[in-house]
Amino acid sequence: MRTPSASIVIPAYNAAQTIHRAIASAVTAARQCTETQGLAADIEIVVVDDLSSDGTVAAVEPWVSRGQVRLIRGAANKGAGAARNEGVRHARGTFLFFLDADDIFYANHIHTCLSALLADDTLGYVFTRLHIDMPIHPDWRMSMDESCPINFCVRRVWHDMIQGFPEEPDFRTYGTEDTLYRMCLRRLVQHKKIDVVTCEQFVSPGNALDRQRAKLAMSMADWKRSGVDDRFVLTPQMEAVATARLELIAKMRGG
Repeated sequence: MRTPSASIVIPAYNAAQTIHRAIASAVTAARQCTETQGLAADIEIVVVDDLSSDGTVAAVEPWVSRGQVRLIRGAANKGAGAARNEGVRHARGTFLFFLDADDIFYANHIHTCLSALLADDTLGYVFTRLHIDMPIHPDWRMSMDESCPINFCVRRVWHDMIQGFPEEPDFRTYGTEDTLYRMCLRRLVQHKKIDVVTCEQFVSPGNALDRQRAKLAMSMADWKRSGVDDRFVLTPQMEAVATARLELIAKMRGG
């Protein structure tokens, strides 16, 4: 039986202050899976620098020199979705994990996801519960678990089938590439939620969590009554891309 292979793709842009923490968490989770839990797997970490202008590359280089990370340097700043896709193109794994440069995996994440997928070939991906570093009303927890880019593992074939993360400019501007990606996977393949917290998402100035802080702190009913803007925008470009991708998925499903 072939040893399973997995790749952890970390897009990084001006992440010098947090990238060490993210990589260290991925290394720990990989060791927990293979050494502590004894699951034989080849696990690599691929960092994609999205043309950072700070010390991100310098912060990654010690990990590269120790052979723990592969660093891909982008020629242009294209956003997180494009950086993830670029990482996959360079990745060797048949199972894919994604970790943002300001978030972390807990030690149990990789083993929890990989062991579930290896035990059931019918599953295209699995996802876990997510801890978020700010007050979240219970009404939103399920939707957060179902749209986040870091709390799941997908078979590479399905990433390719849905054409990866959308790279169009409007998705980057409004930070919604993760939502469409997970929506496509949900509609296309069998999946399973594992009721265990395995990773943590942090609030950074201007990121999706920060933009939705007020909305996520209240119930759905209160939010709808409040008139608080969640800053979600569906532009004509985003709608056209989403429609095309969902039509493609319907064809693949025979619909």
